[in-house]
Amino acid sequence: MKSFLTLNILLFGFVLQAQQLFFEGFGSLNRTKYSASTISPDISLATKTDYLGYGGRIGFGADHFQIGGEYRSNLTSPSFKNNTDSYSFDETYYGGFVRTKISRYPAMRFGLVLRLGAGVYETSAILEKNGTSFNQNYDPIFGLNGGFGFSIPLLNHTMLELGYAYNYLKRPDGVFIIPAHHATYHLISAGLSLNFVFGKRVKEYQRVKENWKFQNGWRG
Repeated sequence: MKSFLTLNILLFGFVLQAQQLFFEGFGSLNRTKYSASTISPDISLATKTDYLGYGGRIGFGADHFQIGGEYRSNLTSPSFKNNTDSYSFDETYYGGFVRTKISRYPAMRFGLVLRLGAGVYETSAILEKNGTSFNQNYDPIFGLNGGFGFSIPLLNHTMLELGYAYNYLKRPDGVFIIPAHHATYHLISAGLSLNFVFGKRVKEYQRVKENWKFQNGWRG
């Protein structure tokens, strides 16, 4: 309990000293890279399948380095099928991340974004058999993710965010007799972010905005 209180005090102090706060919403195209486990002679999880997702992030910290939280879920689900049966996975992710943007003025200019994350993947397996649907949940699974992207200025502190992330997790045996498998997948995302600056950096950003290059459309 004492350690928990200490951690909260440190985080609260970090928030008070924060120089940047950002919010991001995004959509994603995902592609499975599951291990070569076979559900039946006619259905293999090694078959690559694409599906759509959406999510959001919030982060705070120094101008070049933030910590934050992330939420993701599916719009469509990865599905593996034969003539009569199909299996799909509906998944929601809750996690944290650390992020850095390589740019002189990250909340306002173009830059390379690097991000590492970890969290819990909540997964429901869905079996479609002879026109009937059966759902069964996995226990929450801990997994890792990481990637890179580009943050492109649009208007004031609004950015177009383009990114790639590799997600790694391992699902155990037991759901509809689906064998244990590595449920890794690629995620390509596009979204918008709002970036707010606080503290001493505000004056520096204001000075840059008043620069003639910025006023004439230069965003480098």
